[in-house]
Amino acid sequence: MPGLASPVVRTILLAIAWVAVGAARAQPALPAAQAYAQATSTDFAGNACDSGLQIGIGSVSAGCASVSSGVNAGSVATAGSGAVRLTANADTHSTGTDSHAGIGWSSASFVDWIAIAGPAGKTGMLTGTIYFSGGIGAKANGSANTSTNAGASYSFSASLFGQNVALSGGVLQATNSVSNSTNPAGGAFTVTAPISFGSDGWALGSMTMTAITQAESAARPYRETSISPIIDADARASAAFGHTLYWGGISSLTVDGVELNGYALTSASGADYRFSTAPVPEPSAFALLLAGLGAIAWRKGRSRG
Repeated sequence: MPGLASPVVRTILLAIAWVAVGAARAQPALPAAQAYAQATSTDFAGNACDSGLQIGIGSVSAGCASVSSGVNAGSVATAGSGAVRLTANADTHSTGTDSHAGIGWSSASFVDWIAIAGPAGKTGMLTGTIYFSGGIGAKANGSANTSTNAGASYSFSASLFGQNVALSGGVLQATNSVSNSTNPAGGAFTVTAPISFGSDGWALGSMTMTAITQAESAARPYRETSISPIIDADARASAAFGHTLYWGGISSLTVDGVELNGYALTSASGADYRFSTAPVPEPSAFALLLAGLGAIAWRKGRSRG
């Protein structure tokens, strides 16, 4: 009954061919993994910060804070194998008749190279999951006669073996009497990429992730006449993605429609992408880092005064 036996025979032959090739081959040389992070902030009053583009082979971080009278703006970015994390905030409030504005911006990305072992000369389908989580918020209080406003945005993208995915993008605005708006964001995205095993039995490809966040606000007071009372203003914006973007692991690898189990995988960074690269939950650490940057900026401002 060859019709009934053929799927079993095909699976056995595929496994034998894959094991036979894998037994003798050496792991291929891979380009170095690279991580990038940058953070900027400004209060538009001479307190501008730019971390510059930080580049590393493993994990890399960047942080900035701009703090002055009426402004607290900052950002943090971290990138590593299979995960990027970002936050940005801009809190402003008017002081007397003075208006204040601030911006926090952060960007992080990484590229890693992956080699997967399989039957030489075959093609397969690789399926995995990408997760992202966080949220943006904006709050603005002020007179309807001014343009007190706050806004936040985020943009994420990723690729696996050349298969590109634009995960999400969003903008949130709050103006004058709009007291508060929030937009939590998150989800799981499945990506499937075709891969080809070379004559040496290795399929070579890359994984990339890029994320950008921005928060900006401006607080403008209002005074109808020189003897009228001042209507104060305050505005706050945040883009908080402490667990921003991470790889959820490989869920399936098939060759000729047959699931390939027990395959070998290596990467330039040493990360095993067969499994999740979810970062350890530590949103408080991000908050503490931002607070520390703010305290440093505040002390510098005091010393200059």
